[in-house]
Amino acid sequence: MRIQSRARTAKQLLVVGLATSAVLISTPAFGAGSGCLTTPTLDSTHQSSAQDLGSGVMAKSWTWQPGDDAQNAALSPLGTKVSVIEGNLRNIDFGILHWAIPQTKNLRDLSQGSELALASLNGDYFDGNGPWNAMIENSEISYSPPGTTGVVGMSLHKVVPSKGYRSTGTLTIGTKKYQVTGVNQPNPGPESLEVYGALSGTQIPIKGQTTIVLKAGAIYKIYPKGAAVNIKLGTVIQARGAVAATLAKLKVKTKAKVSLPKAPLYETQMAADTVKTAGTISNNNATLIFDSVNYTNQSASGATLFDENFSGTPYRANVTIRLALDDLGRYYVKNVYRTGAAIGVQPGEFVIQARATAAISAKKFKAGDLVVVKAGYQANAKTSFISAAGRGPRLVENGKFIWVCSQHVKDYRPRSAIGWNDDGNVWLVASSRGQDAVDFGFRQGGSSADQMGHWLMNLGATNAVLLDGGGSTTVEVKNPATGWQRMDIPDSGWYRELANAFSLQIKG
Repeated sequence: MRIQSRARTAKQLLVVGLATSAVLISTPAFGAGSGCLTTPTLDSTHQSSAQDLGSGVMAKSWTWQPGDDAQNAALSPLGTKVSVIEGNLRNIDFGILHWAIPQTKNLRDLSQGSELALASLNGDYFDGNGPWNAMIENSEISYSPPGTTGVVGMSLHKVVPSKGYRSTGTLTIGTKKYQVTGVNQPNPGPESLEVYGALSGTQIPIKGQTTIVLKAGAIYKIYPKGAAVNIKLGTVIQARGAVAATLAKLKVKTKAKVSLPKAPLYETQMAADTVKTAGTISNNNATLIFDSVNYTNQSASGATLFDENFSGTPYRANVTIRLALDDLGRYYVKNVYRTGAAIGVQPGEFVIQARATAAISAKKFKAGDLVVVKAGYQANAKTSFISAAGRGPRLVENGKFIWVCSQHVKDYRPRSAIGWNDDGNVWLVASSRGQDAVDFGFRQGGSSADQMGHWLMNLGATNAVLLDGGGSTTVEVKNPATGWQRMDIPDSGWYRELANAFSLQIKG
């Protein structure tokens, strides 16, 4: 949903054009406790499509027809379609799609512009100045308004074995082998085989659907219905999903062993954090701090850095500096405009627009100065993002549903969200009316925000955030046979142009 002013209050942001999704196993519907709506199960009865997009990425949908079918499920009487894209960071990357800043494009154009994207979902809230929150690409900040903003994306995570990591190990029981999905992870996914050993940071791991304890090269104990047991008993195996049913039939004293490769130094993970620009331009005598990047409206009292990602001409500030590269690949001051100038950015150059107190530092630079440019960001939780863009509020955090339903409206609207877990599973999800209806630019149908959170937890997400929604909600998938097609509603439906989007993509 395109909103015209960043000055909206946080409460308004939470309730306007949020997001929704779903893809569930057949489990009981969530009740309406604490003011939440009942959330219907995504089961085989209402599943309407399933498609393999390659690289382990699946696209699935569930549809409730308008009228009694939807109303009896506590969904919009106009009908609801839930579109879900699922992949795993073992096989894919998580990418950011956008056009030249601050231009907007519809999701089909953004998707077709990426050679690696397999599926895409609309991204951040935005207005005429661009996205409301920062963007990080190739581990560098490419866009940022002044101040702290919220983002979600793929990070490079330093592995601490005691705190858990994904694994490609093997559990051998008798003559049969089973793939280990993780080691010491506190929040495994719904299809997982997790190993907890002496180095685990969790003395009593959360129970699985089947629990096995190994000791002295054999099965020491087995709990067919799962149990929370202390790792002092031995090596604890917690199984979930299809493998759990198989392991539940095993017998004690059966020979068994776990083979694990060396823990990796790093792995990719999804994360949500808040970030702010931390950039400097320095010569031998002065340092200029800039607090925003490619932001159209510019910082009110600081400096904004513009690079070739910015397609327009920045507004003039109090002092303007143009930086260029010399023959040795060093940045130098090409021009200093001491009363400011509205100049465009040339390829390979930077333009800095400085105001108020930042302008005092900018005047200490002169043409010909060699400078060092550091364009970084600070993340509140020290997340090292590879790719990230703006998000809305959290729905689920560390396995807990944290959305307080009583504090938010529960209207049925198209909604978009992202969920993930420690196993590397990522879900791009959306709810919509599912039809190309005459709506005069105001899309209806879909679901409430709380239903989105409960669906994501049922999918296996232990963390989830909302995105922009309403008319912005759009899902595109790349059919291996026919190319890009719209999934949330028919291709004939109108598109809203977007500031950016998220994608699941082939590893580059």
